[in-house]
Amino acid sequence: MTDWSARADAARALRRLNRAFAASDVDGDVLRDLSGRADALAAVLEAGVRRDKEADTTALAEGRPGASAAAVGDRVEFDPFSACGGRFHPAAVGLDLVRDGDAAVAAYTTVDPMFQGPPGRVHGGVVAMIADEVMGMVNRVVGQRAFTARLTVNLRAPAPTGMALEFRAHQRERNGRKILIDVEGRSAAGQFMDGEALFIETAE
Repeated sequence: MTDWSARADAARALRRLNRAFAASDVDGDVLRDLSGRADALAAVLEAGVRRDKEADTTALAEGRPGASAAAVGDRVEFDPFSACGGRFHPAAVGLDLVRDGDAAVAAYTTVDPMFQGPPGRVHGGVVAMIADEVMGMVNRVVGQRAFTARLTVNLRAPAPTGMALEFRAHQRERNGRKILIDVEGRSAAGQFMDGEALFIETAE
């Protein structure tokens, strides 16, 4: 049986290691030592049992209320294994999600420089990934299961690394299985992106 607290601690430590590696210039001997240790640890993990994300997600959800039960202002979680905000992901960007209305979500993050594109700016693909996750969370709080069919992201200004960023998304329209959700992102300097996505509801 998986020890989820141990996995969360290990993922947190690996995120710290990733950020430290990306940010630090150290002696080559230190890097060679790191390579040897990392390869040895990878070999230990590779000898373990292969994980199944669907089974893990189901196990975590058992006995817990879904996001649709969250009250406005409550923290919610999109996917604990997500590369965007997942607490069990070893390289997740990091994202705090909050229900912001009946069909709305707010998200807060400070993106580490390891995810920059141009110096000091969050990579545009990372901005798009965060936007997609925040919009996807709107579906969760509404209680509908849907996949992203089309994602449009307009990068209006640089999204700074190392500074607080805020994303807000809300459901604009629903027509049968088609769901339109809008999103925008802001920093202290103002709006840096907006966008929309078309989601298609799936059967339970």
